[in-house]
Amino acid sequence: MTSHLRPIRDASPQHTNQFTQTRHDIDEFHSFVPPTVAELPMSLKNLAVDNVIIAECSDPARLRMFEGKQHCSFEPGGRTVCFRGLDTRRTLHSQGRFNRTKELILCDWPTQRFDPRELAELVPNVEKFAITGERMWMLKYDFPPLMNLWAINITGTKLNQTRASSFQRLPALRQLNMRGNALVEIVPFVFRSAHVDIYLQGNPWNCTNDMIWLLEERSGFYADKSLLVCKDWKYTGRPMVTAMEYKRVLREHCRSHEEIRNCTCRISYLRLSDSGKAFQPMVTVNCTGKEFYRLPSYLPPNTTVLHVANNRITEVELLTRVEMYMQVKDIYLDNNNITSIDILEDSEWLDNFRILSLRGNQIKRIRVYTMEHALQRNAHVGMLFLSDNPWRCGCRFATRMQEFLRKHESVVVDSRNITCYTLNDEGHKSFLPVMTLTPNDVCRETEDNRAAIYDVMSIVFASLIALIFTKLAYDYYIYRKYGKLPWLIMKMP
Repeated sequence: MTSHLRPIRDASPQHTNQFTQTRHDIDEFHSFVPPTVAELPMSLKNLAVDNVIIAECSDPARLRMFEGKQHCSFEPGGRTVCFRGLDTRRTLHSQGRFNRTKELILCDWPTQRFDPRELAELVPNVEKFAITGERMWMLKYDFPPLMNLWAINITGTKLNQTRASSFQRLPALRQLNMRGNALVEIVPFVFRSAHVDIYLQGNPWNCTNDMIWLLEERSGFYADKSLLVCKDWKYTGRPMVTAMEYKRVLREHCRSHEEIRNCTCRISYLRLSDSGKAFQPMVTVNCTGKEFYRLPSYLPPNTTVLHVANNRITEVELLTRVEMYMQVKDIYLDNNNITSIDILEDSEWLDNFRILSLRGNQIKRIRVYTMEHALQRNAHVGMLFLSDNPWRCGCRFATRMQEFLRKHESVVVDSRNITCYTLNDEGHKSFLPVMTLTPNDVCRETEDNRAAIYDVMSIVFASLIALIFTKLAYDYYIYRKYGKLPWLIMKMP
């Protein structure tokens, strides 16, 4: 079994260069400047690794001989190769040869679980153990105390999780090969032996999980950690050590600043820059329900999403005058005490935001033309939320607001839930959906409406005056030219 359990500590020059480059990048990362990635393994092709197929399990001659059968073959030197599980009856019949087995290979394991405890009775003197099989996804229990077992090879399975204690009772263990499985998270294994070479490349690691401890691991056990590649949607194709370093630095930024110490900071996406030579983290800060009276004056670099709902914030002035907020594209201000956003008029932030949520505040009016112009200039706008505010149904405001909502219904996604209120003669509020208002609902005899009537009357009076002067000019022209007086003057006594 030398072919599939041979030591692989001696990395190729290419892998050595990659590891050196990765460490250099991480050392330069402390100021939150994206590291260079020119030589880092960033492609999904790194998820495919060589030499994970156990040679004995893919031997054409063996496959033809044991096709579809459950069978074990005992070979010179204490090697035993079994296909498709273990036949209990035959196992008992061959107990003596199993006792002499030094190297056990289980090919195409047929069930979802494998119980390592069976090895203690079956092959008590085993030194090398290998198992493969696309159906297997779980180790049912930890490995038992096998005093001579020094090499374990679990490859080509659907194994997706392990326990820290899975290999703890193996005092002679020196090599653990778990490449090419379905592991999504690394756990800090506990060993009795002084040193174990662990190989994990080729697993679909979910770097959303917290594996920052791997950066601080100094034992040298994890021999190929510089080659591990993320496969979750946030970090696909990114080196795991780079992703974890970004997460570690972000954690330090949030914990070190008192104002946002109780907030949650996370990297929502780690994108590759347009040049292809650096990463650009996109940070989300969640300060929901933290008793904020104003927007935080400090945010980590590259913050693009800010959640500050369920606080006591009353104004949004910092969006217009603090440079770091220019990077914040999505902000959720739901359920605060904001009464106005007029200060955002003609601001750079309003022209570049992507999501603005103002649900559940105390806003009664907005300058509709301000929002109209901002949406026209903003090519990146995605969603605007305005419902659950005490909008006042003035005639002019309601009609303009309704027109705005109908025009931008795809952006104001909660437009159907926006209501405004009117006051009856007794001072009671009546709430009406803005989108379905009619002029009769809001344009009654109020001071605003009387002002509109006066405007109409002024226009009428001006028209009459113009008509009178026109008539006088006409009569004067007729009198001078023909000497005829107007009909009305001739009838007067």
